[in-house]
Amino acid sequence: MNANRLRTVTHNITIGADENSLGHRLKVSLAYGDDNHLRELVFVGRGKGEAIPGLLTDLGIALSRVIQGRDPDTGKW
Repeated sequence: MNANRLRTVTHNITIGADENSLGHRLKVSLAYGDDNHLRELVFVGRGKGEAIPGLLTDLGIALSRVIQGRDPDTGKW
C-alpha cells in the first residue's frame, strides 16, 4: 500500500427501497488512518438523477472535514 494512501473499506448501501421500488444503490468508501480512526468518507457509486452525484460528492467532502475536526464549509481547522 502507498504510504500516502489511507486504508479503505467500501460498503454497498441501498436507500429508499420498499415493495414498489428497488431504491437507490450507493457505494461508500470509508478511509482509515494508521491509528484506525475514520478520516474520510467518499461516495464512489452514486444514485440516480443529474444533481445527486454532485450533492453526494459535496456531502462526502463536508462529512470528511467534520470527521477530521475541520469546518465542513471552509475546511479550516
